[in-house]
Amino acid sequence: MELYAGQYRYLLCIYRMEREKKRLRCVDIANDLGVTRPSVSKMMKCMVRMELIEPDYCEAVKLTPDGRKIAEHFNADYDNTYAFFRRILKMSPAESKENAFLFLSTFPMETVKKLGSVTTRSLEHARMKSHPVEKKKIENAVK
Repeated sequence: MELYAGQYRYLLCIYRMEREKKRLRCVDIANDLGVTRPSVSKMMKCMVRMELIEPDYCEAVKLTPDGRKIAEHFNADYDNTYAFFRRILKMSPAESKENAFLFLSTFPMETVKKLGSVTTRSLEHARMKSHPVEKKKIENAVK
């Protein structure tokens, strides 16, 4: 499913907040994203049409099973992409978040996966350089 940057933001916000809160409300989403409640309401209507959230979002916002599956998939991609901008390019948290959403909503999924793979390898390499004892353990285990 193709999502725009704003839809990514909302979907991941709902996914992450739903795990933390017993009852997620539109005002919680508005506060987290720094948008108005009417903006949230408009996006919720769109997400209901896309079958990402349950139709009765006025009581509590809940992902549909399909919405949850998509959000779980995007969450892993977001984490890798955010790590690239934050830890490798050394951008601020806000810049990293914005660029991660923009990247995910603009680039083909194949490119997203390649970036995730490169990021994982780069961070693992950096971790090994900073922890030579662990590196030695892994080298000995491979032998």
